[in-house]
Amino acid sequence: MMDHLHRLSEAVYVGLCREVGSPTEVRIRREVMDTVEMVNRPVYIMRGFDRMQSGSRREGFRLITSDVDWMFWYPDHKVICDLSQISLYRIPQHTVILMEGDDLPTGFTRLNLMTPSNDAKVSSSCVIRNNNVFISSALFRDYHLDFERTCNVPLPNVFSHGPCSTHSILHELEADNAFCFQSHYWPTSALPWIQRCCKKGWPNLNVISDILSGGFHVVPIGSAPENELEWRISFSRGEQTLVYSMNHCQFMCYGLFKLFLKEVINCQTNTPTLCSYFIKTIVFWVIQTNTSLSWTPDNLLSCFWESFKLLIYMVYKGECPNFFIPQNNMFRQKVTGSVQTSLFSQMYDLYCKGISCLLLSQTMRPYIRISILNRTLRFCTDESRIISKTKLDICLFSELSMSHHSIQSFDEFAVCITQMERMIRGGLTSYQPVIIQYITSNVLRNTAIYVQRCIYKNGTRNKVYYKAKVDTLLRLSLKFGFLSDILYLSMHFYRTRRYEDSLSCLHKTQERMSFPYVIYKDHVNVDVYRHCMERKTLGTKMRRAVVGDIDIYCIYSYLDELMFEQEISNNNGIAILHIPILMMLHTLFILNHHRLGDTVRSQQSLQDLHTLLLYDDGIYVPHLYRDISWQILGICQQICGDYSGSLQSFRYSSQQIPLHKLQEATKFRISSLPIVAV
Repeated sequence: MMDHLHRLSEAVYVGLCREVGSPTEVRIRREVMDTVEMVNRPVYIMRGFDRMQSGSRREGFRLITSDVDWMFWYPDHKVICDLSQISLYRIPQHTVILMEGDDLPTGFTRLNLMTPSNDAKVSSSCVIRNNNVFISSALFRDYHLDFERTCNVPLPNVFSHGPCSTHSILHELEADNAFCFQSHYWPTSALPWIQRCCKKGWPNLNVISDILSGGFHVVPIGSAPENELEWRISFSRGEQTLVYSMNHCQFMCYGLFKLFLKEVINCQTNTPTLCSYFIKTIVFWVIQTNTSLSWTPDNLLSCFWESFKLLIYMVYKGECPNFFIPQNNMFRQKVTGSVQTSLFSQMYDLYCKGISCLLLSQTMRPYIRISILNRTLRFCTDESRIISKTKLDICLFSELSMSHHSIQSFDEFAVCITQMERMIRGGLTSYQPVIIQYITSNVLRNTAIYVQRCIYKNGTRNKVYYKAKVDTLLRLSLKFGFLSDILYLSMHFYRTRRYEDSLSCLHKTQERMSFPYVIYKDHVNVDVYRHCMERKTLGTKMRRAVVGDIDIYCIYSYLDELMFEQEISNNNGIAILHIPILMMLHTLFILNHHRLGDTVRSQQSLQDLHTLLLYDDGIYVPHLYRDISWQILGICQQICGDYSGSLQSFRYSSQQIPLHKLQEATKFRISSLPIVAV
C-alpha cells in the first residue's frame, strides 16, 4: 500500500513539474523577475515610488489564476516602531511615521505622522485625533485610487479591493496595486517569530537574517471597515523569501494545494471563502511544525494530506494564525457562523474520500489516472527526464519577453546602465548574464525611441545629429536582443522616410525567421534547434534564434499610422500595444511599398496580411492580440484604398476580445471611411 502511495506521489510530482514548473523553470522565472526588479528599482525611485512585485507570479507560478500583485511605497517616508529610531533619519529629507496601537487587534497599527509630508496624497489623508496627526487608511486608499484613475496611464476601470486597487491587464487577468509604507525595522509584535524559528530549525539563520533585513510594510486596511485609522502589518517580502527557501517538493506541495483550492474546494461554492494566502500560511506552518515529514517527491501526497488536515482543523476551530504574528487570526471575519459550518462540512466530505479526492482536480486527474490504471509504470522524478534543455531555453526567452523597461529621461538611462554595471561587478548567477544582455537591448532601444520623441516633440536644432544617435542606439541594441528586434530599426527608417533601408531590414528579418531552428513563443523544431544551437551560449541563441512580438509603448511614437490607436489605448489604461511579429512584418512591407508607389508589391503584402489573419489558428496571431491585428489590417486597407475591406476589418476588430480597448478608435475609423464603403 505504501509503495503504491509513493508511486502515486511520484506521478503527481511529475505532473506538477510539467504543469507548474520544474526546479530550473521556477529558478529561471525568479531570476528574471529579481534581476529586472533590481535594474528598474532606481528608475522608479526617481519617479517617486519604490516598488516590488509580490504574490504567486513572483514566487514562480504561472497558473492561469496567477494574478499580478504590486506593492508601491514612498522611499522617503520612514516607518519606525519606536520613537528612539527617529534619530536615525534626516529631517526634513525624510518623513517619519511612528507605529502606535497597543490597544488595537494584534497585527494592526496606527500611523502617527511625526514630521510633515511633502506628498499631497499623504497630507490629504491625515486626520487629527487628540492633538496627534494620524494617516487615515481609508482616505489614503481613496486618494491613490483617484490617482490611478487620472495618472499618465489612467486606469478607468480600477476599483478598490481590500487594501489594493484592482484593474484588468489581460483578458481575465487582474493586477492588484497596494500603495503602502515600508519599515526597515522589525515590529515588536513579531519578535517571538525569531525565537520560534530558531527553536524549530526552519527557516535557517541565513533566511531569518534576510527576512529581518527586508523589514515589513503597512497596508491601508483595518481589522474592520469602520476602523479607518488602522493599518495592517504585511510581511509580503518575508513570505516571498520563505517561498524561495523551500525545496522543490515543498513548493510543489504548495502548488498542488493551490490547484486543489481553485479546482475543487472553491468550485463547490458560489462565493469562495478561502484564498491562496491562507494556503501559503498553512504550508509554512506544516513545514515548520511537522519535522517528521520527509519532503521528497515520493512522499508528496503525504505532505499534501498533512496540509489538508491542518486546513480542516483550522476551519473547524475558526482560527488561522498568521505565520509571523500567530495572535492575528486571519479567519476572524471570513470563516465564521454558517460560512464556517458549510465550509467544514464540505471539506470533511472531501477528507472522507481520501487521497482520491484529488481526482476532482481537472489538472491532476490525468496523471493520477495513469498511475492507477498502469500499476507497473514507474515515474522518474529526475528533472532531465521531465523537461528538455530546449524547453528550459523556451522558458527563459518567454520570461524575458514579458519584462518591460520604459525610459522617460536620460537620467533614467544612466541609472539603468549604472545599476547593471554594479550587478556585474558584484557577480552574476548562471542565468543573469543573458538576462542583463536582454535588458541592455531593451534599455538601448527605448532610449533611442525616447530621443526620437524628443526630436519630434521639442524641435531639436541639430536633428541630423540626434537622428544619427537614434540609428546608433538602435543598431547597438540589435547586438544584444532578439532576432526580431531589427523591426524596431525598420520602423525608425520608415518614419524618417528611408524606405529602401526599411525594406532591407524587413528582408533580412524575413530570411532569418525562415530558418527551421527559430523559436517563436513555444513553437520550434526541437531536433533542428538542438542540433544547430548545441554548443552556443544562451546569449547567442537569443540573438540568432528567438523571435518575439513587437511591444509598442503608448507614450512613444513609432508609426504615425498607429498614433491614434496608441492615444485611445493609453486613455483607457493600456500602456503597451502587443503586435504579433508577422503582423508587423507584413504591415511594414505594405507601408514601405505604398510610400514608394509600388502598388503591385503593396497589394501582394496586403493580401499576405489578410491571409495570415483569416487562416492562422492562433499560433502566429494569438487570439488575445486579434483586436489590434484586425485594426492594423483595416488601417492598411484604408491607406491602400480598399475601403470595403477596411470596413470589414474594423468590424472584425470590434468583435474580438478587447485586450487593447480600441473600441473608440475602431468607431472613429469606421466613421472616417467614405460613405460608399459604409
